Amino acid sequence: MAQGGIVMANVVGVKKNLLLVKMLKHKEVRDLPREFLFYLREQMKHEKFVKIAVDHPRFGNIDHTYVLNSQVPPYPSPAFTQFLKVGNNVRNGTTAPSSCHIAITNRCPYDCWHCSNGNRAESDDLDIDLLKRSIAKLQDMGNSLIGITGGEPLVRDDLEEIISAIDERSVVMLFTTGYGLTPERVQKLKEAGLFYAVVSVDHFRPEEHDKLRGYEGSHKIAIDAIKMFREAGLYTVASSVPPIPMIDAGEMFEFVDYLKDLGVHEIRFLAPIPTGKIVGQRDLRWKRDQAKVMAEVHERYNADKEYPRVTVFGYIESESFLGCCAGTFHMFIENDGTVTPCDMIPLNFGNIESCGVEKAYNRMAGVFRNPRYDCFLRAAVTLVGKAYEEEGTLPLSREKSMEIADRVKNTRMSECFQQLKMPYTWTEQEIKGGKASYGDSGGCMGSLKDEEPAGTGGGCMGAIADDDEDVGDSGGCMGSLKDEE
Repeated sequence: MAQGGIVMANVVGVKKNLLLVKMLKHKEVRDLPREFLFYLREQMKHEKFVKIAVDHPRFGNIDHTYVLNSQVPPYPSPAFTQFLKVGNNVRNGTTAPSSCHIAITNRCPYDCWHCSNGNRAESDDLDIDLLKRSIAKLQDMGNSLIGITGGEPLVRDDLEEIISAIDERSVVMLFTTGYGLTPERVQKLKEAGLFYAVVSVDHFRPEEHDKLRGYEGSHKIAIDAIKMFREAGLYTVASSVPPIPMIDAGEMFEFVDYLKDLGVHEIRFLAPIPTGKIVGQRDLRWKRDQAKVMAEVHERYNADKEYPRVTVFGYIESESFLGCCAGTFHMFIENDGTVTPCDMIPLNFGNIESCGVEKAYNRMAGVFRNPRYDCFLRAAVTLVGKAYEEEGTLPLSREKSMEIADRVKNTRMSECFQQLKMPYTWTEQEIKGGKASYGDSGGCMGSLKDEEPAGTGGGCMGAIADDDEDVGDSGGCMGSLKDEE
């Protein structure tokens, strides 16, 4: 099917499996464990690829490419090769910032109810020369995806120059409300190297979207932005934090139909995360019934080639799949230069201006060490909320950040990294509450796993019960985890 300036076909069924086999013949991953290959084929049962024709400066002579989801570089591409190189080193216990999001400004005219960038002190926009140096170092460290966010990144007049500093080893993603966008600007962004354009849309009713985003006319701005990106031939994504009343009212399927009719190539759904403007508010997270609805959305539409690719983060970041890669394979750079594990985890591990991005990342990776089976903030939500009450701003101080990181242990890895045979480096003493000796190797508890079906077991704040794990509630580390008592 043709959508704007980009020809698209959704790849499902037998064609999807054949494509997966072709991708796994890549020289970078030929030696992956056999068990992992069988596991991956099973996990891909509820996923789909999007085949798109490309006319883009970053792809050279390649006339079409495939996208699994917008968190992974398209295949084939130099960025995908870089992604595989990092993945191939997992069995050695090596991590690298494959994915990095950068807040290039705190400026934004909107007042979104759930803004993850909320409760930050005022700061000048990140210096462009510092950004360029940090981006170059990130790519040398193995980065394959850089997401540009804010604030609203479109308010920076030098956005195109920033994107141009990112070479072909990384795919470039832009998170935007669409504020101030014009067709001429879209073309300049594409020429600079932008490929994934992610536009926030939280409701099919304009008045509800405007209320959630705190800006009159924001719905029309978002819809117009989607059309402009799509017509320019960019991979266009609608990203949504669907209101809980919408889920409970059974309106998610109507919402997906609405987004499909806009011609987007992918739909991303995220749960409300108690950080930023809603820091510490754990009751806003999806309950299990709501997470099951979202799992159904993920599975139903990825099996239907007539619908866009759907990515429910609570599904792909569940224990049975990727888990939480914050602080290991994903990182975030705040607008003031602070390095944190994730856009949603306001823990401070250094600043790119004072110590450089590599030192800050290595310090953080030495603390997190392995991808976690479930969202770190799910366990730390109360601790982070209390720390914010004490300090009054985000991100938190280095001292408070280390205190929280020391209390929230990683009891096991997600299934994906277990199957990849990544060494597990948390000792039983650390997990039981002893002080973490960061960097030590030790016993493996990676075989412990819940018996929940795929898609319902957590992910990024995605499936919780009233007695859910929260270190700050129980007073002791992991004290409320019933399956480990």
